[in-house]
Amino acid sequence: MPAMHAYADDFGVITIWMKRSFYGGRSDYFYLTSDQGLYMDLIVKSVEEHPDAVKYLLTTPADLPFGIAYRLHESHGLTVPVEMRLICQKPFFAKEFMYDGDDLGPVYHPLYTLFSVWAPTAVSVILKLDNRGSRTAHPMTRTDHGVWRARVNGDLRHAVYTYLVNRNGKVVESLDPYALSSTANSHASAVIDPNLIPHTHVSCTNRIDSAVDAIIYECSVRDMTSAPNSGTSTHGTFDALKEENTSWKGSPTGMSYLASLGVTHVQLMPVLDFVTVDEEHPSRNYNWGYDPAQYLSIEGSYSSDADDPYARMKELRMLVDTFHKHNMRVTLDVVFNHMYDVDTSPFNCLTPYYWFRYNDSGYLSNGSYCGNDLSSTQPMVRKYFVDVCTKLMDLYDVDGFRFDLMGVLDVDTMNAIHDAVKAKKPDALLYGEGWDMPTMLAPQDKACIVNQNRMPDIGHFNDYFRDTVKGKTSDDQKYAKGYITGDLDMAFGMCSAVTGNVIGDPYFYRFDSPCKTINGTETHDNATSWDKMRACCSSENHDTRLLRQKMLLATTLFSIGVPFLHAGQEFCGTKNNVSNSYNAGDGINQMDWDRAIQNQDIVEYTRKAIALRKAYRAFHYASQKEVVDNVHVSVMDGNVVACDIHCPDPEHACTDVRILFNPSYDNHEYGSGDEWQVIFDHDGNPQAQKSTVIYVPGLSVIVAVKNTPEQ
Repeated sequence: MPAMHAYADDFGVITIWMKRSFYGGRSDYFYLTSDQGLYMDLIVKSVEEHPDAVKYLLTTPADLPFGIAYRLHESHGLTVPVEMRLICQKPFFAKEFMYDGDDLGPVYHPLYTLFSVWAPTAVSVILKLDNRGSRTAHPMTRTDHGVWRARVNGDLRHAVYTYLVNRNGKVVESLDPYALSSTANSHASAVIDPNLIPHTHVSCTNRIDSAVDAIIYECSVRDMTSAPNSGTSTHGTFDALKEENTSWKGSPTGMSYLASLGVTHVQLMPVLDFVTVDEEHPSRNYNWGYDPAQYLSIEGSYSSDADDPYARMKELRMLVDTFHKHNMRVTLDVVFNHMYDVDTSPFNCLTPYYWFRYNDSGYLSNGSYCGNDLSSTQPMVRKYFVDVCTKLMDLYDVDGFRFDLMGVLDVDTMNAIHDAVKAKKPDALLYGEGWDMPTMLAPQDKACIVNQNRMPDIGHFNDYFRDTVKGKTSDDQKYAKGYITGDLDMAFGMCSAVTGNVIGDPYFYRFDSPCKTINGTETHDNATSWDKMRACCSSENHDTRLLRQKMLLATTLFSIGVPFLHAGQEFCGTKNNVSNSYNAGDGINQMDWDRAIQNQDIVEYTRKAIALRKAYRAFHYASQKEVVDNVHVSVMDGNVVACDIHCPDPEHACTDVRILFNPSYDNHEYGSGDEWQVIFDHDGNPQAQKSTVIYVPGLSVIVAVKNTPEQ
């Protein structure tokens, strides 16, 4: 390790850290040089004593140009490069080098390709090109706003490349963050001819007027077909999931299974390039993909040929088209909050200290708990996220995005993404984890639930709903019950949950629109609801827990807001008590098609609940006012929750819908002067007869309608 470090932390200031092991950390003078002939004595502004080092602040001219290699010399003859550090975080730097062009990355033409990369602190950049075995190097030219450019003649549609970047005294090799694809295991970025990517456009015929019309189903590309009995010709890939008419023992699997459920949106867990699966030998590793390497290149382990940059692109596009053919829209899970490794990321290779969030001492922010946070407030970072989302929509025709740890991002960035995405698809879904993460952002700037009012039309996973309905979800609280799992004292809290937390006093208010509450009791994280009930409902037998599982599904689908299901939840999916299964392997995470057959009655129950939600207008109120004016909740007999929705529905000749939640063992009957017809009983079936009394068995969710009076 060098005995001294020199950092440009602000305009007109260089910070020196000199170890005490080197001449006691003392130097009589410092001066600055450059290859362009600069020779300048520097003034010591201040000296701070620290146990292991001495810190000096040196005064320099504030207008020293970037793109030049500066070296700092001290009185004993030690020389070190001046690293462009926290100066990259300063507003003037952001303004000076903001580039709003749309030509970053390689722009392919049949006769030549233009390469442009943003690296404002680089001293030089060399394009290292491999065009089908012909290897060449091309010095790039620095242009305005810190963009380096090169034009290379010839047809480069199958060329791959990297950048050799000289910055902060080191030359590093970098991928291109704006490249559309790459070779296996991110060895090189690829030039892409867009004409070789399918431009098909398969439209969904089902209409989505607002987010509450959506029913989201989260799944992993790999998990859906990795099991040997998935019925697909290959396993764990885009092509495998794209296969139609697959089955196991006469029951649908894969794509056919998803289509049979009736969900409107499939949320694919990360399909953007991630690190910890060997793309050339994917069976050797398993990971969900929350360890991002690139944001525009697709994950190669899901491809038929990881080393063919076009294969992964074509196959994802065709998979999305197949979903659309079956009236399922696709949202992508994007991990914009952190990178797997800062040092090797293309961001850090190209422009260190700009892309990630730092404190005033130069330490990385860690609100993601993954070692780093991307600095979404930086103009070029914000631009990049917007560009990524719109480019993914252009290339793959996806229908929205789910943002991992969205609370690490800032409100303005999320709104910028929203505006760009909605301009392309007005019915696109945008939602994420709005937890209040301890990132280095002002509280009012975090894209978290408490700031939901500043982010119109962006949804948030509702942990109040989850914890009230199912019970706390972390391992240390797995024995805590929710209302549906048997804590009947939570009935009043359930009134807030089933109305999506959009009604105020006396209920718990959280969202100013039902479109913002993403209601689910299970996601890929933590224990499945079935595994949790093994703990919190351990005194109950298997059949009783099956009834509670049905109630969890029905509550998710019949509550105000946007319902969210996790793959396998509808057949009591288990991870064998491995709650954090991000790398636990196929045996734990794959879809268990035998279990789906074993619990076919619950799968069918889920299908019926989905169909009912889609059919009745009462479940589609999209504004807070509609909910406040037309939805009434109450607690009856101390523990049964009733949700009454007034919604004249000519198609079904009814004026009101009543949902009754009874997680107790007791049967109840509720009468009124009006006639009601049960349209969803404890098995999910309609009943033909009408009655002034609604029978509610123990451990059931019942839905009834009040018919329009005959004229």
